[in-house]
Amino acid sequence: MTQKYMFVRVHYDKRVASLEPLGLEYLMACVKAEGKEGMIHDESIESPFARFRQLLNKVDKNGITVVGFSIMSNTAWYVLKLIHKLKKARPEIKIMVGGPEVIVNHCDFQIDDVDYISFDNGLDSFREALRNDFDEEILKKCSGFALKYKGEWIVNPKGEPVNDFGLLPDRSFFYENRKKFRVLAKGCFSMMKTSFSCPQNCKFCISRQFNSCTYRERAVDDVVNEMISIDNDKIFIIDDDFLVNRERVLEICNRLIELDCHKTFMIFARADSICRCEDIFPIIYKAGFRDMLVGLEAVEDTTLEKYNKNSSVELNMHAVKILRDFNMVCVGLFVINYDFTHKDFMNINKFIKKEKLIWVLFSILIPFKGTPVYDENKDRLYRYEYKRTGGTSVLIKPSNMPMLLFKLEFHFLYYVNYPRIYWAGVMHTFNKKYKNK
Repeated sequence: MTQKYMFVRVHYDKRVASLEPLGLEYLMACVKAEGKEGMIHDESIESPFARFRQLLNKVDKNGITVVGFSIMSNTAWYVLKLIHKLKKARPEIKIMVGGPEVIVNHCDFQIDDVDYISFDNGLDSFREALRNDFDEEILKKCSGFALKYKGEWIVNPKGEPVNDFGLLPDRSFFYENRKKFRVLAKGCFSMMKTSFSCPQNCKFCISRQFNSCTYRERAVDDVVNEMISIDNDKIFIIDDDFLVNRERVLEICNRLIELDCHKTFMIFARADSICRCEDIFPIIYKAGFRDMLVGLEAVEDTTLEKYNKNSSVELNMHAVKILRDFNMVCVGLFVINYDFTHKDFMNINKFIKKEKLIWVLFSILIPFKGTPVYDENKDRLYRYEYKRTGGTSVLIKPSNMPMLLFKLEFHFLYYVNYPRIYWAGVMHTFNKKYKNK
């Protein structure tokens, strides 16, 4: 039987950003490469009313036979409810799950309402499944794939780590809906991936667990060609740290300059990587890199040591200075730990003012299942549920202050600092000051 596929991203908190569904676009590229039919349904850009009815209507109208859901930790609870309703309403539909949470904790999704689980490092096994219309005899041999067969689960181990998906994402969905995607105060960014996993071992980070904990980089030619091909002047590179390999960064930047590319790039970067690349920042700037999300995490060395961050406050300050000197945006990312006192919250605020940071993000430490932080704090977890893993909920009881006061202090950081970001949006500061013209 020829299958028809729908890939779903459920709604999420879009106050900071509404982002291109890159993962689903890679799946759509696979569908088209194998000559099959498919579509994307992104709840985040649809009407918030009658969401399930919208999904059901698209399934029926397009003759969909397989529905795949992309699952993040904080959306898993909602996806599981949605899957149950869909399976009840259309029991003949096959349900597949994948995405970041599934890649790390696929065993948690071996439930009655799910038919297939995709958790491989690359896309080869998924393409093999598509090529054979999800024939069960083929699926039983696909790496990183699990299926329910005669009431029992067959789980195949992951394949080898990858350094490329073997094809570019199909961005037609993004191009058709680009006006609905934006980053707060900065505009519409396309998404792009140039490496896999992370070479660091930060205790709280889930990204390290991807690609079987093996850091791999895409070829420079492939990266540059994709950058040039994207029909958008702003690109958000979602590698955990784009500046890991100094020589590779230099090669990419020189190629972009040679090709007279005038796109603006936003990246994630560690403070130590920024410092290590300080001497090539004139070239990095010239190539269009204007915006860096930096995991500063904390303003005390003792806290950074607890996170196994391999950084220091002095290094953080030097990284911020480098970005300021080269007229780049530094988005400071801070993690709120459960042993914080009032003084710790105030110290973060003082650091932000001293370093003149405008764009900042705060997250209460999330002990993601599959990370060392989760294992170390299993006995201390407080109301640990999927829906509460978005970075704004208390998941471990604070040790130095009442929980209510802890939460008030956390929200205070946003109330104090976010008016500057909204003002930057009103004044179009990003495009005026940082765009690569």
